[in-house]
Formats: sequence, C-alpha cells, structure tokens
Amino acid sequence: MNQKEQEPMPAWICTECGYVYDPAEGDLEWNIRPGIPFEKLPPEWCCPVCNADRSVFRLFDSQL
Repeated sequence: MNQKEQEPMPAWICTECGYVYDPAEGDLEWNIRPGIPFEKLPPEWCCPVCNADRSVFRLFDSQL
C-alpha cells in the first residue's frame, strides 16, 4: 500500500443541518458506496437530510 491509501479520507459537514458525510460509510440514500471521497461525489449530490447543495459542506474536524 502506498501512503495515500493508508491515510483516512476526511469527512465533510453540512453547515446547514450538521449532517456529516463520512467517506468510510458512503451515503445509502444516494447509493454511494463506502470509500468514495467527497470530491468524487456526483455533481447533483446534495445533503440527504436537508437537501443543501454541496457548496455548503466544509471539512469536518472532529475533536475526539
């Protein structure tokens, strides 16, 4: 494995409702399989909770 494959993909949070898109989980509502990074989501993809556009998503920095 190269270094890029070992690094976890970042999660993204909707600034409208707080939904977190986690690439490790994907998005069942949109049939997005696990492992798809945010940048590779289809252009028409939107928040499955509040239908906000992708442009309102920001990198999610968990403080856990």
